[in-house]
Amino acid sequence: MKTIWIIILTITTNTFFATGQNAITGNIEDTEGNTIPFANVLLLDVEDSSLIKGAVSDANGVFSLTRFPKGTYLVNSYMMGFEKYYSKITFQGDNRKVSLETITLNKSTTELSEVTIRATKPLYEMEMGKLVINVGSSITSSGLTAIDMLEKSPGIMVNRQSSTLSINGKNGVIVLINGKRNRMSINAVMQMLSGLNAADVEKIEIMSVPPAKYDADGDAGFINIVMKSGKGSYGTNGSVSGNVGYGTGIIAGSSLVLNHSGKKISYFANASVYHAAQTFIWENYRENNNGVEDIYTEALADRDATTNSYNYRLGLDYYLTKKTILSVLISGYDYKRKTNFPSRSYVDYAFSADTIAATNMLERDHWNHIMGNINIKQSIADKHTLDFNLDYLTYFNSHPTDNSYSYYSADGTFLNSEFSNVFKKTPINLWVAKADYTFEVNPSFTIETGVKGIFSDLVNDVRITRQEGENWVTDERLTSYSDLTENVLAAFTSFKFAIDKNTNVSAGLRYEHTRTLMNTRKEKAVVDRNYGNFFPSLFISKRFNEHNQIQFAYGRRITRPAFNEMAPFVLFIDPNTFFSGNAKILPTLTNNFKADYSFKNFIISFQSSRDKNVIMRFQPQIDLETNTLMFTSENIHRRNTLALNLSMPVKLNTWWETQNNFSGNWQKISTTLNSEYYESIQNGLQVNSTHTFLLPKNFSLELAMFYISPRINGYFNWLARGFVNLGVQKEFNKGSTLRLSCNDIFETTQYRWRTFDDASFTFTGRWKPNKRIFTVSFTQKFGNQKIKKSRKRTVGSEEEQKRVSN
Repeated sequence: MKTIWIIILTITTNTFFATGQNAITGNIEDTEGNTIPFANVLLLDVEDSSLIKGAVSDANGVFSLTRFPKGTYLVNSYMMGFEKYYSKITFQGDNRKVSLETITLNKSTTELSEVTIRATKPLYEMEMGKLVINVGSSITSSGLTAIDMLEKSPGIMVNRQSSTLSINGKNGVIVLINGKRNRMSINAVMQMLSGLNAADVEKIEIMSVPPAKYDADGDAGFINIVMKSGKGSYGTNGSVSGNVGYGTGIIAGSSLVLNHSGKKISYFANASVYHAAQTFIWENYRENNNGVEDIYTEALADRDATTNSYNYRLGLDYYLTKKTILSVLISGYDYKRKTNFPSRSYVDYAFSADTIAATNMLERDHWNHIMGNINIKQSIADKHTLDFNLDYLTYFNSHPTDNSYSYYSADGTFLNSEFSNVFKKTPINLWVAKADYTFEVNPSFTIETGVKGIFSDLVNDVRITRQEGENWVTDERLTSYSDLTENVLAAFTSFKFAIDKNTNVSAGLRYEHTRTLMNTRKEKAVVDRNYGNFFPSLFISKRFNEHNQIQFAYGRRITRPAFNEMAPFVLFIDPNTFFSGNAKILPTLTNNFKADYSFKNFIISFQSSRDKNVIMRFQPQIDLETNTLMFTSENIHRRNTLALNLSMPVKLNTWWETQNNFSGNWQKISTTLNSEYYESIQNGLQVNSTHTFLLPKNFSLELAMFYISPRINGYFNWLARGFVNLGVQKEFNKGSTLRLSCNDIFETTQYRWRTFDDASFTFTGRWKPNKRIFTVSFTQKFGNQKIKKSRKRTVGSEEEQKRVSN
């Protein structure tokens, strides 16, 4: 490590001294001697016309280009309605200042009639260290939620049954909204994204190896969901949209986006509501031996769920001075799901009497969250910036369940009934303070450093009661009260520098110290951890020419257990199956290496990672005496992953474009589960293919297809699944858009699982979330559609809001 930092420092020093204080000044006029304000002035490399620096002339037509290395350049000036101007200039040494003669732009002799231009961003783009999915380019996003769009993204696997996200076969995913992370469990993240309208999403950024300025949490990387906003000059704009669809029930949503950009004050607001009435199919089958006889258990259920949610974000930027910006942000959501879960379980014993259990569960899951942020961004001096954030976050989860069980003999004779209730309340509070300092030494060298403190506390109150005669008695085995506090202190330093005009390097080192303590009423210090880790990162980007670019990245990451994975809880599926927490779960440490190559719009990526103590959710543990199956989080000792992603956009003709993405991975895991050593190697494939057809009269058609092969999940595998979606869009004048879509045409979206071969016991099953969904949506824009974008700033808790218990 010491050698690496010596090399970085040497390159950095050479880069700093190689970049002089060269400068070009001048003014721009037309042929009549009138000054031309706000004209573009670009400094281009003479060999390949790549951009070196850029400027805009002021109100008097004066411009200035400074801080660039010696060399030969083209000065390009242009303005709408005028012909472009080029001038060649050479700088042999440093600290040279040149004042150009007045640049005169000739008026263009070409008269243009009114032209309507329809421009569409490519669905997938590669930027430094990330893959970008432009959601607005997809027609079949109509009426969908953010989680639906993630399901269509290359390399990402969405598992609704287990409430998990994965990138290239790895589950330690951190989700950001506009660069701001919600510190909640992945279950709560999935619920939030399930209520977030895709019509409000501008793009999705996938960062599998995040830089040092981000928290080291998350072994799979980050998914950043960027919400829509306006752009351009001052003014006010917005949009309103609504959609309604039908699958197994009504699905509806609406959203409002408002942006205002002023000289002194800018603000934005967006809000969305979502409603869904859906029926889910659950089937589970298990075979095991209790040491005496073989037992076969089968459970069947139709889950009728009604979901209502709303999300909101309010932000304000106030420019105190030219160098000081004060910002306030308030965001939150309210999510309510009510599920009626009738099921029937059949237990077939080899010798003992068989039984049938009819179960009815009424489950109410309520999440409420509010975040407040104060941000001050101060430009201390030229190229020096201090960014300070203070966040307070509060969550509250209530999750009561009423259970009733009726038992019958194999011939249908009623035996007895049982009743139980589960009460669960979980309040969470967090304070996050963060300060970042950025110093642009010169255009080729930037230093970033920062410190951060995270202070969180949680109470998890779970109580289970059972009816015995006329009385309700607390079940002490499953009842628990726990409190957890966790403090994380972090500091980082990173450097960004250009070795030459086509080669960029970013290197950083982050240190995090974690103190975690969890107590229960029965036992103190159930979890007591005090540890620190260093997390280095390195990025190298090389552009060979306009169409060829290559990137390399390395990073070390950590995935801390989610609060709900550690804190005790119980969630029943049927009398013989339930979910629970694991206080002994350990954090995962990961080393990632990634390489990307792009040729025009074609992108190929390779990633290799090694994980230790992988947190794997929903691992089965069976109690042979009671014939109950418990799913909990466990640590997988080792996991090695190799992944290859290929993005291939093809324009077949002027009216037919297709985007194809192939993601393949090789994965090996080795561990001990259920007292037996387990090793498995599996190859995986994911295919996304989207076809867009441009039709006359502003109509367009989109056909989207998806397939994912079986994947390892510890003691069992997720089996293959896929879907086909179809959508049509009509664009009207004045910013109106109408979309019709049908998702999951062949009803193939379902989640199936099966234990690996030769396991000590076998279980299989499936969970189908919905039938095909027909949706119609309408969007209307209003106001000035050219206003400036609302400032996409980060908050102090941007990487924190993930690990909240539910």
